[in-house]
Amino acid sequence: MSGYAIRGGDEGRRRLDLLARTMAPNTEALLARAGIRAGMRCIDLGCGGGHVSRYLAERVGAGGFVVGLDIDDIKLAAAKQECALAGLQQLEFRAGSVTEWSEPATYDLVYGRFILSHLPGPAAVVESMAAALRPGGIFVVEDVDFGGAFCHPPNTGYERYCSLYREVVNRRGGNAELGRELYGMCLDAGLAEVEVDVVQPTHGGGEPEKALSLSTLTNIADAVIAEGLANADEVAELIAELTRYTANPRAIVSVPRIFQVWGRAGPDR
Repeated sequence: MSGYAIRGGDEGRRRLDLLARTMAPNTEALLARAGIRAGMRCIDLGCGGGHVSRYLAERVGAGGFVVGLDIDDIKLAAAKQECALAGLQQLEFRAGSVTEWSEPATYDLVYGRFILSHLPGPAAVVESMAAALRPGGIFVVEDVDFGGAFCHPPNTGYERYCSLYREVVNRRGGNAELGRELYGMCLDAGLAEVEVDVVQPTHGGGEPEKALSLSTLTNIADAVIAEGLANADEVAELIAELTRYTANPRAIVSVPRIFQVWGRAGPDR
């Protein structure tokens, strides 16, 4: 994960707060559909600021337990503080890399959001996630397909942002269009009852969530410059252009197309 293209630390944390608000309705509906219930032992891989981890902890209750795993110590520190304030004793945050993580037959639910598309070997991580399930355990992932991102009316700044995101993630070993591949990966990992859905939050007017694309552009700026995809002045101009477009009350801005895939471990796993 050393090649992760999106800025970490406090600035990255603020973006994750906005992302969490944008995704909460769809993610919560997905987890309910997949079968989250009280008493489960769960893990949230690449948990970031711990937003989904806290939701899972609330759903499993005092009789369950949730682990949030991430490599960013600053985000984890903030997540631990919020967990303590919420009094969620059934939630633990750990520092670690998902590419090195392995806990066979440990969890009733394994979840990951927007993490696999940043990895050079996502299929291997899907295998590890499936292996971490107890018999009948639930596997849930969500990830992006930037090939389906859109805005209206068309805007060159938004189009350039999408292009830069795809390019910089690719340079760092990931795949910003991975979402469409997840279903096949889950089948290859031996999961049963695999299902797939696609969601795409889209915002207009002055909705705060409309600024998520702008926030993401700001948080990949360092990586874009480091990879030589644009210089600092070009990035600053692009941020200014996308800022103006986002402020246009008639413009609508989508997040990337998001694939949701879920399934179960077989009884003999």
